[in-house]
Parts: sequence; structure tokens; C-alpha cells
Amino acid sequence: MTAERFTVTYRVTPDDARSIEAHAKDICIEETVEIPEDAVPASHWEQGIVGRIESITERGGQPTDYDVRISYRVDITNNEIPNLLNVVFGNISIRRGIKVIDIAFTDEQVKAFGGPRFGTDGLRKALNVFGRPLATTAIKPLGLSARELATLCGGYARGGLDIIKDDHGLIDQHFHPFEERVARIQEAVREANAKTGRITHYYPMVAGRFDAIEKQMAFAQAQGCFGVLVAPMLVGPDTGYYLARKYDLAVMTHPTFTGTHFHDPRHGMTPAILLGTLFRLFGADISVFPNYGGRFTFTEAECHDLADALRGPIKGMKAAFPSPAGGMTIEKVGAMLDAYGEETALLIGGALLRYSPDPAISARAFVDALEQAVKAKKG
Repeated sequence: MTAERFTVTYRVTPDDARSIEAHAKDICIEETVEIPEDAVPASHWEQGIVGRIESITERGGQPTDYDVRISYRVDITNNEIPNLLNVVFGNISIRRGIKVIDIAFTDEQVKAFGGPRFGTDGLRKALNVFGRPLATTAIKPLGLSARELATLCGGYARGGLDIIKDDHGLIDQHFHPFEERVARIQEAVREANAKTGRITHYYPMVAGRFDAIEKQMAFAQAQGCFGVLVAPMLVGPDTGYYLARKYDLAVMTHPTFTGTHFHDPRHGMTPAILLGTLFRLFGADISVFPNYGGRFTFTEAECHDLADALRGPIKGMKAAFPSPAGGMTIEKVGAMLDAYGEETALLIGGALLRYSPDPAISARAFVDALEQAVKAKKG
């Protein structure tokens, strides 16, 4: 029986005089058997254990680069996140001039990894929000007491925000320890929901050693949180997703510690692959990323490709919300709606603090601007 294979496309810029075929074969061997070519058993070539070059396309430019499609046997990864990442971009990531630009998974892989547990439809149903983007924010700044953070979040909830998440820097610090912070904020949000009749969710940031993260997940669930914020590259790409599934929590991912993959145009992974395709495959319901025009350097094309990777049709996988953030303001809501459409979780953080000292007023202004923009767009 022929083993199923999935395909990775690498953009390769050779850094020596060897042929592109030699560079492509390096990837095939390095990502699988990792021994000299003349030492590879003949049976390994015959059985397809070594990566297989499917196509090489010259792109031109200065310097010349190529799109190299390589397929791998699915069973080599054992459908586990660490193994998959190791095959896609393990040892070869240490070489220069190689960038992962596309991955085509098999139906078996999609089923095994699962993708988002709730997805866009599930989150909308839980929030009872339809026909517009979600309005979300990040709790800032680090260093406030748990009581002060709870007051802030209660105001945001009264103002009508859909999701309030911890900033990724809020962990288990002594000035706002995790359990006190989560309990106080969730209580404040619950009280606000009771007053407004609306639904606001709070997603606490989980981070720390594995045992601490599991306790945090369990505590968040016990407090009634619907989801959590996870930084996959801080806690390990597998940890947050596994525990969120165990405790039946939605996952919002944060891109911190991913930037070195993106800023060399000839090396790493595209934002669409890491923050879109892979994070979605592993279970992100919402993926936060830096919007173009903010304080970070993603381009407009990169952001749209990333959003497409999160929402595009994939058989057997739910769509996830792209969440453009980073320097966004209420004044930009209309432009962001035009850019990303309704199936988006717009995130405004620090600008809400600047808008008004009353968080309820800032939140209400955000939601009003969003609803007015949707109404204007629909005519």
C-alpha cells in the first residue's frame, strides 16, 4: 500500500554555486533521514521515506530563487505537532535562504489535528453576535492590581465588547496573580452581562511550566471562562492546544516570539503559514496578528494572505477568526471592515485607554463605530 503524502512548498535562494536540484535534495534528506545521500538505504528511496521532489519552478529575480515542492510521508510525522514541525522546517531551518510558503495537508492530517474546536460559527453562536465583526480588546497595562483590572474589564463589558483578553504580558505576577485576577475579572464580566443582557467573554492568558498551565486551564474553566489566550511559541505549540481541548476552552493565539520567522524575505515561514495555516490546523479559533498600518511591519498582502489562510475552505476544518491588531484605533474601524470583512475579530487595545478614562464609554464607542460601519457598508 502506498503511504499518503503531504506537500510543502519552499522558496529557496541558493547561497552557493550548486544546482537548485542539489539544494532541494538537501531539504529532502535533512528533514527525514539526515544522513549522507550515499548512505541512504535503497529501500528508503523505494518506500518514499526520504522527502520527494515534486516540482521546481524558477522565479527569477536578483538573486535567483525557486519554488520547490517536496512531499513527505504522513506517517513520518505520526500526526503530532512536534513531529510535523520537525519535518516541515526542522534542521533545514538552520540553513539560510529557505522559506516555507505553502503546505498542502491530507484529509487524514486535517482530521487528526482537528483544527478549531469552535470556529467562527461556534464563537458567534456562543456570543450571540451575527452580521458584524467581533469587537475585542486586550487588557492593558501590566502592573495594575487584580482589582483595578477587574474594574477596567467590567467597564469594557458594560460597553458591549464581545471578547476581553488578557494582554500576553499578564501572567502570574505577584501584583496580579493568576487566580485572583481571573476570579475578579470573570466576576466583573459576569455582573456586567447580567446588567446589560449581552454576552461578553473573558480569555485569560495561560503561561508557565506545564503543570502550572494545566492548573490555570482548569481554574479558568471552573470560573466559567469560555476561552483562553495562548502564545504557542512561548509554551510550546502543542501544550496550549492539548490542554484547551482537555478543558473544553476556545483558543485565541498570540504571535509573540514568532517574528524571526517573518522578517528575512528569504528565510523562515510566511505569516500566513505560521499564524494562519498551522495555528488553525492545531486548534486556534482566533489568531491575533499585527495589522498593516499599525506599529509593526506586516504588509497589506501578508495580512490578507493570513486572513485567507484562517478562513479559507478546507475540507473537514472549521474557519477561524483573523484578529488584526497592533496600533489600531476606533477611527480605523471602517477601513478595517473594508479590508477584512465581517468574519473578523477586530482588536483595539491601548487606544481604548486613550479614548476615554471610562472604559464603558470607550467600548461603546468602538461597538457603535463598528455597527455604523457595517450599516453604511450594507447601504
